[in-house]
Amino acid sequence: MGYNKFITYGNNVETFYYERPLPVRHGQRRVNKARDVCESVANDPSDTLRREEFEGKRKDNARRASVVFRRLVMANLGGSANPLLLTLTYRDNQEDLHVGYHDFGSFIQSLRHKFGTSFRYIAVPEFQKRGAVHFHALVWGLPESVYQEERHTRLVAGLWKHGFVYMKETDGHEKLSSYLTKYMAKSFIDYRLKNQKAYVCSKNMKRPVIESGLSNFAMSIMSEDWGIDKMKPTKEKSYETKWLGKADHKTYTLPPALA
Repeated sequence: MGYNKFITYGNNVETFYYERPLPVRHGQRRVNKARDVCESVANDPSDTLRREEFEGKRKDNARRASVVFRRLVMANLGGSANPLLLTLTYRDNQEDLHVGYHDFGSFIQSLRHKFGTSFRYIAVPEFQKRGAVHFHALVWGLPESVYQEERHTRLVAGLWKHGFVYMKETDGHEKLSSYLTKYMAKSFIDYRLKNQKAYVCSKNMKRPVIESGLSNFAMSIMSEDWGIDKMKPTKEKSYETKWLGKADHKTYTLPPALA
């Protein structure tokens, strides 16, 4: 019997069916890294890599980082509340990302002081042509009046303090995940992100759920109640792996009744 893995986020399910089971390593504890995979992919703490080595190594990991990041964003899309899209820019030519993250953290603290702590966010940095840092962010859970009144009050821009805030309402479509992932992937291989995170997000962001083996979820997803194998996948591919043989990977978009 082979090995099965399932990843659910938002109204999406990815199924992985492997030809062979996981190899058993006697005397060695297997560590589940699923919880921290986003952070571990986004960070490279080494300070010994030259620029060419750094960018080459990051390019090797960029695809995996993008996939993990996109799942995280999509896990928070499609609900009853649509996020606001914010772009935070500097008036001055602030090129230091460490300072940028500090300023962004202060901005989030100001939002919490003003609106409470229930909102959630995810943000990625980008460097403008002039070299200045700016941030692209999705924010869920702020009052509707924030967007409606910003043009007149400039409240959010005042909380940012350092320049300009562009704010847009969204429909919560999954295309937002592609939009944000594009900037994350671009910054991920940028040498200026050395020893820095490729993105930041709140602790209350919904996370993709990873299940494997014969868990209760795995059994239910293959049952007639779900009938997922009778659905047409939105994406599918097969490939060979080094240890588990042939792998079949499919992605499904669930109807609202099952999501």
